[in-house]
Amino acid sequence: MTGSVIAVSLVFLPTSAKAQTSDPPTNWVREKYGWREAYGGFDVARDQWLAYSGMTFALRSADIYSDGWRLRIGGGYGRYSYDSAPPHTNCGVANQNDICSEDGRAAQHFQVAHSYAEVLLGYYLQLGRLTAKAFAGASMSSEQHLKRDPNKGDDGTTFGVKGALELWLTLNADSWTSLDLSYSTARNESSARWRSGWRFSPKLSIGPELRYDKNIETGDNAWNGRAGLFTRYEWSGGEISLAGGGLWRVDDWSPAVPSAYGNINVLFQY
Repeated sequence: MTGSVIAVSLVFLPTSAKAQTSDPPTNWVREKYGWREAYGGFDVARDQWLAYSGMTFALRSADIYSDGWRLRIGGGYGRYSYDSAPPHTNCGVANQNDICSEDGRAAQHFQVAHSYAEVLLGYYLQLGRLTAKAFAGASMSSEQHLKRDPNKGDDGTTFGVKGALELWLTLNADSWTSLDLSYSTARNESSARWRSGWRFSPKLSIGPELRYDKNIETGDNAWNGRAGLFTRYEWSGGEISLAGGGLWRVDDWSPAVPSAYGNINVLFQY
């Protein structure tokens, strides 16, 4: 296929991999928590990486785990690369059809710099064992090829609106599950992440995770998927999460090619 991209594009997660925020505490005393929460992390996979950070503020709430309004500000910067075959204008010429074959196309390697920012207003609500956080606000997404690709003309900065829903359900004293969903009109980015954790100890959780990502770079009929394992260690006023597993791209013209991914996320309340 002439001009097709032969790589996995960045899975810019708006909420999950890019901004993994805190979950309810276990046995900690609530008074130990502050009303501010700072997070940051690094996500890496084949031909891509992303660094991100942000803050969440509890507005007129006793602390970050009390019901009430939230203000979240975040952003990140990363790069991804891919191989693409150059376009040919002389395809169909009787004596030059050979250059349109797969062997006749010399793929070129391209790198793209990506940055994003968001300002979201939300609400935190505790409903028994269920914790729900809903956010909405403004988002910005920017992309710039380090070397111009004639097949791609969508470089630049795009502004839009974003919505996010984050759910956490405590199943029992030893297990929990979570689901994070988000969508941004800036570059048509959507993301979903599911986790199920088992408490190996009161502070340490381990379990599987699944994730779906799609944006304007993946195309109309393609999406990025992840399946892996995570471990999460929490303490009074913070947590650290490590995750890794397999990543693949699914579309309607090429088979899924798996690779590996890794993620680290840290968070502090004060």
